[in-house]
Amino acid sequence: MPGIIVDIGTGDGSFTYEIAKSNPDRFVIGIDPNHNDLVETSRKIYKKPQKGGLPNALFVLASIEDLPDELNGLADQIFINFPWAGLLKGIVEVEDKTWNSIKRISKLGTIVDIILSYGEGDKLSLPELDIETMRGKLLEIGFELAESKKLGPEDLKNYPSTWAKKLSFGKDRDYYYFRLKVI
Repeated sequence: MPGIIVDIGTGDGSFTYEIAKSNPDRFVIGIDPNHNDLVETSRKIYKKPQKGGLPNALFVLASIEDLPDELNGLADQIFINFPWAGLLKGIVEVEDKTWNSIKRISKLGTIVDIILSYGEGDKLSLPELDIETMRGKLLEIGFELAESKKLGPEDLKNYPSTWAKKLSFGKDRDYYYFRLKVI
């Protein structure tokens, strides 16, 4: 299926790279405000294709609150893997600023897949995760929560993300998967 995939909070860019590599008919944009972690993967994607480069991948330096207008209405699919800090807070507390940015870059019908880690000792003092409250708030702003489930360490080990693999052997915390649709 052709289209544009956006990876918000791409971190080191490995997820963006793997998705672009396995979907050569799709254009994949990785977004993160921190360029330091993207240096190595950036070098990889901009090589010649015969040396592992990917002409269907691009990195954009931006935060969720300040996404470039050029992304408006482009995304057919969005991934948000293991958000932290303000992005995590914005997602679980269904903050307008965060979700309006996600909606702004989405087409009608865009699928948004989110995997998050949620556990005791988080520095953000987040409230207990209340999926039904989230569902209601999200519906009000144009997102249908189509699926939600808890994940285990085995799910993380097989996911194409550096953080997923690290977290699968880490602290005892809860992991959740959410699939939403822009309506």
